[in-house]
Amino acid sequence: MATVGREVWIGSRDPDKAQASAAEIISLHPGANIRGAGLAEAADAGDVIFLTVPYSAHENTLRQVRDTVQGKIVVDTTVPLRPPKVGTVQLPAAGCAAMEAQTLLGDDVRVVSALQNIGAEKLGSGQLIDGDVLVAGNDAEAVELVRRVLEDLGLNSWNVGPLSNSAAAEALTSVLIQINRRYKVVQAGVRITGRPKDQPQAPAPVLIRPVAGLPLFGLGDDLPAAIAERLAAPLRDGDVVVVAQKVVSKIEGRAVLLDSVAPSPEAKDAASRAGKDGRLVELIRQESQELMRVAPGVIIARHRSGQVLANAGIDGSNVSPGDVETVLLWPQDADASARQLRLALEARFGVKLAVIVSDSLGRAWRMGTMGTAIGVSGMKPLRDRRGESDLFGRTLQATVVGVADEIAAAASLVIGEGAEGLPVAVVSGATYERDDEAGISGMLRPVHEDLFR
Repeated sequence: MATVGREVWIGSRDPDKAQASAAEIISLHPGANIRGAGLAEAADAGDVIFLTVPYSAHENTLRQVRDTVQGKIVVDTTVPLRPPKVGTVQLPAAGCAAMEAQTLLGDDVRVVSALQNIGAEKLGSGQLIDGDVLVAGNDAEAVELVRRVLEDLGLNSWNVGPLSNSAAAEALTSVLIQINRRYKVVQAGVRITGRPKDQPQAPAPVLIRPVAGLPLFGLGDDLPAAIAERLAAPLRDGDVVVVAQKVVSKIEGRAVLLDSVAPSPEAKDAASRAGKDGRLVELIRQESQELMRVAPGVIIARHRSGQVLANAGIDGSNVSPGDVETVLLWPQDADASARQLRLALEARFGVKLAVIVSDSLGRAWRMGTMGTAIGVSGMKPLRDRRGESDLFGRTLQATVVGVADEIAAAASLVIGEGAEGLPVAVVSGATYERDDEAGISGMLRPVHEDLFR
């Protein structure tokens, strides 16, 4: 509050402690108008008083400031948590802590309830807060004034009605603590959704969430268990789990030491023309139906799965530190890898999912790589929209969408290509046609339709 230009007094039972806190803030934000004092002195100086104490100190603190807050606004942020059962809702007999405050302070004090669901760590971070504030009070003018103060802090708030409705916000804190504990979430919050009645319904948003904190995977690791353990929120019906090919290949033991490879005469010839390591070219040859183009610095191959790409997908980046002579091949069967992961996650969460194994591929006639599906399960990789109508009622004649590639490309925005260390993302809200049997072959153009051979 001080950094956005408001005069702030910190009140404490120990004035010296309050003054030290004020001095610390000033050292970080020179020019901030902030002072420290005792409880009564600080309450007397302020027009809007924010009460931020544990519930065990709630009544005693209110009694100490009762005389100096008459005629003012008191914003009660208290949650009636009774350790050690802070994850259990324990509302007082009055209905909520805010109602207790109103009774103790009297009718001349305008008590407003707010901020129970925004943790101190969030407020202290100085970062944008992803969460809404529920504001309750019996005086509409006081509620709106508090909401304007919160808006200055970058907080979105909602007037949720009379002070007795603070019971919902106070109880919700214990629910959020349970979510933090069970799902290893940091500072879970509340977001109010909806739209104005006169506004047409918009398409559902697509949400892409990286799965953070995953380990560096190795041979035989349990990928479904690792994902489930580190999800920020449970998987839901229709979610698409996108996993980077390298993770799958590492777990399935697709790493190869180049020193273990003996190049054939054909590989040596292609390596000479491309200027590449003959051992690498031998692996490319083994993983391919054919080498379609060989030129200086470039080998374009038709992978044994039918997919056309550079070097048959063989890559040495992000394999392991120091192993410059180790490369990683694509999974033996990327569709089977996707299916195995899907079934394991569906069994664990009791939902229907789709899974995409993705890699970053270059594209003909365009620069740059992008996330591309190389294996799928639980979905048709194409979305055939022929026969549907356009905006003006005309029938679509040729619109077939490569939805698996679109989802893989979207997920690659958070999975990344370098040192991000985020090999898995969950995409929610994507539109696709469910199919438990379909694989990636459904979106590969047949060889006889290749107009550029």
